[in-house]
Amino acid sequence: MDDFSRSLVEAMQFENDGYHHYTTAAQRTEDPKARQMFGQLAEDELGHHKTLEAMFADHQKQGSLKLKPPRIKSKVDPAQESPIFSSEFRERVGDKHYEMSAISIGILLEQNSIESYKTYRRQAKELRIKRLFNALIRWEEQHLETLVKQQQFLQSAYWEANRFAPF
Repeated sequence: MDDFSRSLVEAMQFENDGYHHYTTAAQRTEDPKARQMFGQLAEDELGHHKTLEAMFADHQKQGSLKLKPPRIKSKVDPAQESPIFSSEFRERVGDKHYEMSAISIGILLEQNSIESYKTYRRQAKELRIKRLFNALIRWEEQHLETLVKQQQFLQSAYWEANRFAPF
């Protein structure tokens, strides 16, 4: 397997990991807005995986990348103050350990994907492949921005409720 094929397979694994993480988070949370948003993140990851799978098949069949880098718009909107959880959720965040962990794990998954895609982009020799990894980086940066913004929105209330930091 050539380096580009290997990077596509690894990218598919990243997207698969994200899909399963966000699907589980959507199933476990009791907050309706969180269920919807985690579900949308899962759908995004599944769409990314399908796109990568098509590119991998094209690369295996043609010996090169013929498809243009995808322009997939994320279903999540990081512009909202609280893009994942309802404001009521923040009021009772103290016992929401699973959801807070799901956000933290999601951040780590997205950061790992971004760093890997940046490495693949640096190693790529063809401009078209570099553009592909730029598109992948943008996908994951949108998710990362959403998750970080949500974590920041909830963090002080969560810490205060659980006495993690003096206030």
